[in-house]
Amino acid sequence: MKLSSKFVIACVLGAAPVIAVGAPALACGNSYRYELDPKTNLLVKAEEALSEGDYKQAWRLATDATGPVGKAVEGQDKPSALPALRARTLRVASIAVVRTKGEIAGAKNAEHMTTWAVSQLRVLSTREGDNPYLRARLAEGLAQRAEGVSEALQILKQLAADDLMPDAQAWLLYAQLQEDQKERERALEQCKLRSNDPAICKVKGPGES
Repeated sequence: MKLSSKFVIACVLGAAPVIAVGAPALACGNSYRYELDPKTNLLVKAEEALSEGDYKQAWRLATDATGPVGKAVEGQDKPSALPALRARTLRVASIAVVRTKGEIAGAKNAEHMTTWAVSQLRVLSTREGDNPYLRARLAEGLAQRAEGVSEALQILKQLAADDLMPDAQAWLLYAQLQEDQKERERALEQCKLRSNDPAICKVKGPGES
C-alpha cells in the first residue's frame, strides 16, 4: 500500500494520523486517531444538545447535517428504508419540536410542526422496533392535543406495564395523564427515582399554576 507523504511526515513527527471512519486503517506504531465524517459529527453534537435541553441548537445542528425537515413525513411507506443519518436528524428534530410545542420553527408554524413531529415519531418508532424512548416521545407529542391524550395514556400505560419506561419525563407525563390515584402516586415515585431534579415530579392540583 502506498502511503501519502502527509502520513509519513506525521509518523516521523510522532503524531497519530487522522483516519476518517470508513477509511482504511493506518497507524504509526500502535497509535490511531479517528475522525468522524462532518455529518456524523454534527449529529453527535445535535444529540448532545438535545440531551442538555438546548432544543434550538439541537434543531440547527441536526438540520445542518442532512437538510431541512417538516415539509413531509419521511419513510411512511417503508420506515426501514430511511438512511441511518437521515433517521438521526429526524429523531432529533421531531423531539425538539415536541419539547418546544412546535414553536422551534416559528410560532406561526407550531401547529403544522407538531402534527409533523407526531407522524414522524410514529415512523421512527416503527423503524426502531417500537423503541420505548421514541414511544414515550410520541406520547409527549400526542398529549399536547386533547384528541391525542387517550392514545398517549395507552402508550405510557403499556410501557409501564412492560417495565419499559425510558426516563423521568415519561413517568411524569404518565402521572399527569393518570386518573387513578394509586397509579399516579407510583408514577411520581418512579419519576423522583430517575430525575436529576426530583422537585419536578409533581402533578398540579386544581387552582395551582
